[in-house]
Amino acid sequence: MEERRKKMNTIKLNTATIVSICLVLIFSMFAVVPNANAAYTKLKVTATSLNIRTAPNTSSKVMTTVKKNTTLLKVKKSGNWYQVKYKNKTGWASAKYLKTVKTTVSTASTTSKIVTSKTDNLNIRKSNSINSKSLGKLNKGKTATYIQQKNGWVKIKTSSITGWVSATYVTISNKAKTTSPKITNAKKNLYFVVTANSLTVRSKPDSSSKFLAYVKKNESLLVSRIASNNWVEVTYQTGKKGWVSAKYGTQKVKEPTTSSITVVVPEETTYYYVTEPTGLTIRDNYSASAKSLGQEVPFETKVQILKQASNGWIYVNYDDIEGWINGSTYYGFASTKNITFTAEKPSKTKYFVMKSGTLNVRSLPTTAAPSLGKVSKGNYFKVLRVSNNNWVEVQYTSKQKGWISANTASSNITTKKPTTTVSDSVKGSLKGIKIVIDAGHGKQDNGASGNKVVEKTLNLKAAKEIQAAIEKVGGTVYMTRTNDDQFLTLDQRAAYAKQKGANAFISVHHNSASPSATGYESYYSSSAKVSSKKFAEAIHNGIKDAVEEEYPHYNDRKLRAMDFYVVRYNSVVSVLLELGFVSNSSDAKLVNTNAYRETVAKGVVNGLLSYYGRD
Repeated sequence: MEERRKKMNTIKLNTATIVSICLVLIFSMFAVVPNANAAYTKLKVTATSLNIRTAPNTSSKVMTTVKKNTTLLKVKKSGNWYQVKYKNKTGWASAKYLKTVKTTVSTASTTSKIVTSKTDNLNIRKSNSINSKSLGKLNKGKTATYIQQKNGWVKIKTSSITGWVSATYVTISNKAKTTSPKITNAKKNLYFVVTANSLTVRSKPDSSSKFLAYVKKNESLLVSRIASNNWVEVTYQTGKKGWVSAKYGTQKVKEPTTSSITVVVPEETTYYYVTEPTGLTIRDNYSASAKSLGQEVPFETKVQILKQASNGWIYVNYDDIEGWINGSTYYGFASTKNITFTAEKPSKTKYFVMKSGTLNVRSLPTTAAPSLGKVSKGNYFKVLRVSNNNWVEVQYTSKQKGWISANTASSNITTKKPTTTVSDSVKGSLKGIKIVIDAGHGKQDNGASGNKVVEKTLNLKAAKEIQAAIEKVGGTVYMTRTNDDQFLTLDQRAAYAKQKGANAFISVHHNSASPSATGYESYYSSSAKVSSKKFAEAIHNGIKDAVEEEYPHYNDRKLRAMDFYVVRYNSVVSVLLELGFVSNSSDAKLVNTNAYRETVAKGVVNGLLSYYGRD
């Protein structure tokens, strides 16, 4: 019996020893909490030993057991249980046997000192021994954060390495206070052109400062101040300034011009007023092919221009959506004036009648809006809306509406429908009618050439003959050019009639094709806002009748619909004339005679008289 009792005690002793060893191994494996878990709240075990289970109850399976003072990481709490993380295991432990560890932030001198290398290629070693593995190098003049010093070695931390360096080759000093960069005013008209695809604008000349916005490649931004740390302060939107790193762009005095599209910020607050009835689509870039952002800027809406691209597109914010819209004068107009108005339909049918003089028709009820044309004595229109500042909206042409001021003695509003639109017309006279004559091409742009003639010169000669014929019957003519050394862009030509307050636009050209092609033809746009078909028909028929009388065998190639720019984007009735082919030797001789030009001019005048009811 005694021997059996000894054996049992030996077994108990061995079992206890094994258990103790296991607990020691477990403790040694799990007692250290990795730095990666520093975001968790730490809990310390207060019981002699504590079970970690698979679920928050005592009947669940024990995953492992930890000893007193072991540190666990708190994941969450459920009732009287904590879910804890223990190395790579997550389980549940009774909250009764755990307490929260109070953490303190060390403000020791380790963060108040810097270490500077006195030599190049100074080894940063894994431990404080010359035989320890090198983790990297610290070059002369480079600094690192001081951690501690021991036995002639200094423990440091760089941006990527923590290790030891020999104290012999470094100096230790108090960390210098961060000094702000010196800031000076920029030169006048200094611009910063972004070369990066996208560049961050910040509140201060520091990459850690508050984010304000992004600017894109090729944007040209006015520089106001320069920081000594290679940052520049720019105007990135009207009235808004911020800082960008100068290494991602170039700086030039006066606004740079490049072959690429540049983007600038208006120097003063500028608004764009949408006059396109269908509204304008906001896109993610300054192109009609760019992606739509799913938002339209409606008709008669005012938006502030935040940026402006050199191709005419503007960057705006509407209904909290920022993007690009086509800022062409065809779809609206820009103004520094803040225009607001309200308008209502009249309660009963009314007519606006011109009694004397002339008045501008404008795209909005304000003199700040561009003129679409003019109305004169005898013209009348049905009133569509009346604004709060006493302007009336009328159907100015078959496709275009406009506003006329009712604040002058030149007009009156009546409920009685007038009997005529032009009461003071004179038969055989174009008095009061204003026509733009556009001689195509010019200066460096010769147009077509052949058979010893150049189109730009033929165009100008024919245009001047038409001018003389119109003025002879009392009409007013505005020439887009008066000599061969002048040149206007297509956009400038298309906008010319609006600028002059003209009633119609005639563009004069000569054709070129195969040597066998012959004859004259006329074109109008079927896509323009202003319907010009009837006007073009009147002009072409007038030319046809005149030419058939003098040159009965000359080929009439008919009136055609074609969206040439100057007629497609015109604000008034318009037509483009092709008077003959310079590529055909017979045509070239004919069109270069005064007799033919006089015949064409006569036909144009007859067409105008017919269209305006003066024949």
